Amino acid sequence: MSEIITSPSRLADIFCSSVSDDVWHDQTGSKAFESWYFDALSDDGKEAVVVIFSDNYVFSPRYAAESDPGQKPERFPAVTFIYSNRGRTIFRTVNEFGARRFHSNTGFVECSIGDSSFTVDAAAYGSGYLVKVDVPVAGNRRLKASFEWLSIDADLLPSSGVESAFRNSWNMVAPRSDVTGRIELLSRRGYTRKLFHFRGTGYHDHLRSEHPFHETISCRQWGRAHFNDTIAVYCVEKSPGITDPVAKLYIVRDGSIRVSDAVFEGQRFQRDRFGVKYPTRLSFLTEGNTRLRVKLFRPIDSTFFDVRSLAEMTLALADGRFRKAIGITEYLLPKNIKYRLFRWFTDLKIGREGKGATV
Repeated sequence: MSEIITSPSRLADIFCSSVSDDVWHDQTGSKAFESWYFDALSDDGKEAVVVIFSDNYVFSPRYAAESDPGQKPERFPAVTFIYSNRGRTIFRTVNEFGARRFHSNTGFVECSIGDSSFTVDAAAYGSGYLVKVDVPVAGNRRLKASFEWLSIDADLLPSSGVESAFRNSWNMVAPRSDVTGRIELLSRRGYTRKLFHFRGTGYHDHLRSEHPFHETISCRQWGRAHFNDTIAVYCVEKSPGITDPVAKLYIVRDGSIRVSDAVFEGQRFQRDRFGVKYPTRLSFLTEGNTRLRVKLFRPIDSTFFDVRSLAEMTLALADGRFRKAIGITEYLLPKNIKYRLFRWFTDLKIGREGKGATV
């Protein structure tokens, strides 16, 4: 079974690649959210790291609950951390905090949630992000990780500055970064139980909206891969009430970013262990004859709302050369948040109020 879509319309109301727009925007909508996403693959392609900071965690059962129009909207900040090795998930933790544990800045790129944080930093050898994760996990243990996200390709397309009536804003802040760091699991007495050192290539973006995530996006599949001379990022997005998804391909090359509508085909659908059905073979073709083929491997992480996998990606540009690399893909199904049973099971794995999450 396959699905072929031609997509003439735009993917998001606002798209940019801007460090200055990576600040917190202090949005006022009752279901407004911002998420800062970092991921990286090790140099050998065997290890993957994902860190997400959310000022309002869109997969929290509390986010999905009805809001009282007479009260100030609540926020449910959260930190997500995932580390996999050789296709096996070693750590996966989501920790949700009270709104008072969230701190950010509308004039400078920085954010802290609980004891975890990220900030822009400059050094003699370049600029980038310092990313720190420090969260409690089950068994009175603690998970600590610290990374340096040194930007290589970043700040490629300024924000349009148009802030009225947009649906979603996607800021592909730094499509390529050099990433180094360490991950440590501490026992209840503070002894190191597990220690991993990491070095690889990473990616960072920022997604935000004034509107409920599950009301603007019913399905979103995206992924990225770093080739020697090029970065390829794809996104297929479907909105509620609209039959045809929109597919776009983003090519970063020679210090610039090119955005193209794409013809998309998805094949070999399968279900993950939570019942989410998604294609494991993808192909994209743009008007300039750029082609991208994606072959997903076994998932490294999955829930009722998303499936994350490593994938082999093959890119062909107008020069006719084929480039291959391992990348990261994610399939999001926000509409599943409406099911109470899914929300109940999800809540069992979220650490809250200082209590440790499952690992």
